[in-house]
Amino acid sequence: MIGVIAEDSMKPVVREFFELFKTPWEFYAAGATYDVLLVTGNAECHRGAKLIIVYGSEKGRFDDECNLKINGRHDTPEIVYGNQAIPVYGTAVSFEDQGNPLLRIKNTDRSVAVRLESSDLRRVRVGYDLFREIKHLLTVGQPETYASVPSLELHIAFLRDLILDAGLPLVEIPPRPSGHNFMACLTHDVDFAGMRFHKFDRTMFGFVYRALFVSTVKALKGELPGRKWLKNIQAVLSIPLVYAGVKKDFLVNFDRYLQLEEGIASTFYLIPFKNSPGRAENGPAPRIRAAKYDVADIVPDLKRLTASRYELGLHGIDAWRDAEKGRQERDRITEVSGDNEVGVRMHWLYFSMDAPGILEQSGFSYDSSVGYNETVGYRAGTTQVFKPLGVETLLELPLHIMDTALFYPGRMGLTEKEAYEFVKKMVTETHEHGGALTINWHQRSIGPERFWDDFYLRMLGELKAFNGYLCTARQAVRWFKKRRSASFHRIDPSITGVAVRLTASHDDDTPPLLLRAYFPAGEGQEESTAPQIRYTDLSFNGDLETTLHRN
Repeated sequence: MIGVIAEDSMKPVVREFFELFKTPWEFYAAGATYDVLLVTGNAECHRGAKLIIVYGSEKGRFDDECNLKINGRHDTPEIVYGNQAIPVYGTAVSFEDQGNPLLRIKNTDRSVAVRLESSDLRRVRVGYDLFREIKHLLTVGQPETYASVPSLELHIAFLRDLILDAGLPLVEIPPRPSGHNFMACLTHDVDFAGMRFHKFDRTMFGFVYRALFVSTVKALKGELPGRKWLKNIQAVLSIPLVYAGVKKDFLVNFDRYLQLEEGIASTFYLIPFKNSPGRAENGPAPRIRAAKYDVADIVPDLKRLTASRYELGLHGIDAWRDAEKGRQERDRITEVSGDNEVGVRMHWLYFSMDAPGILEQSGFSYDSSVGYNETVGYRAGTTQVFKPLGVETLLELPLHIMDTALFYPGRMGLTEKEAYEFVKKMVTETHEHGGALTINWHQRSIGPERFWDDFYLRMLGELKAFNGYLCTARQAVRWFKKRRSASFHRIDPSITGVAVRLTASHDDDTPPLLLRAYFPAGEGQEESTAPQIRYTDLSFNGDLETTLHRN
């Protein structure tokens, strides 16, 4: 059990942190016994725990008690943990040399975390405020500079390692569905629903220019296969026949996704009203944000999707800033899907600090707008579904990979080879930490003139190879709701195992949860040897009372 001492203002952050690091904990109670005492700020360090971990960027009582001297203050530094550099968004302090540092300032030998051991007590001092860092990640988020760093997951990993390195057992419910290493949410924003809605406008002329002239240049340079160039030319020539209704609309790819994702299902986010750009933070949004279709124009396509258990969500216009408009936009999706449980992703990822509360008032079950337009990565530093601070029920499914961010000139502008390496790195990281890797592949992206269907198929193969659970956004959110419902009631560690009793909601429509018990090797291990950590997993769905033994 972890006992936590934190400022009152940070208690909501502490609660959310331990929904993400799902392990037994409670706020410190006088007289209680804890394996680990986690202290932030200048609070008094109570005795009685096997391991005391003190976080903070100010000199405090613990430093005086341990005669620990601070030798530097560092604003927004990068700290090195193993072979990873983690950005700190507040202040960190470094300490006088204590031997091998647990964390250090990047490109220096200055220690930001040190271990202080005595014969009867293990203590660790970490020179930044953990919960202020978590609050920043869940509210402000990371700039594009650090988009590639899963900072929140690394903070969790470091804390877990501190506990296990101290030789203590640990029980947690990791963010991994039983039988899989992570989740992969497949989503598609529907900004364009067919060339037939675009007659002699910016979209049509832009398509003709790229499909005819840009693709010809690429074909002559050997950057575009001849078959794709030919399909582009054919698409341009077919535009009059598409308008006449005698030729299939080449920008409509709903059926193609049904083929590519056979047996999987994904989520489509739909524009509620045509010709409405909505409003930006400080006035009207650009006119080009307005879509030329609304959800009522493509009902037959959507009925085929829902018949295959695909999810329909809202690609919102003003829902992020006006609860009444949010309800109107939400109702448009409900009319088509027949489902009152509606998720949202804002068009162009418009968002603000107030948006979660407004979306909750509008009745959405989740949002998936926390991501980047210009790059890919971890805006909130995590692949986990989280509850934004200040709301009661709304959950946030962060967005991580978007096709246009990968390939558009002026954004990342990657080749398919470069993009694949980038995506594979993120899949590998999600395999390591767990969570739900959320992908947005636009509805039109697998047809002319983008032809990103081969890449999408290859990415699906990579996700399956790493044993990901491929699902809709709603399925991922529901699984995390089930995980959040779990409460530990008894944890009794012994020499041979750990007895656990917990309660959790039962949901057969999502994969079971996983209970993991870590057992440090401990006895018989030489001091010079790094601790060997073993764990035992148990799949469960609903309430559980069991004893997990060492393998």
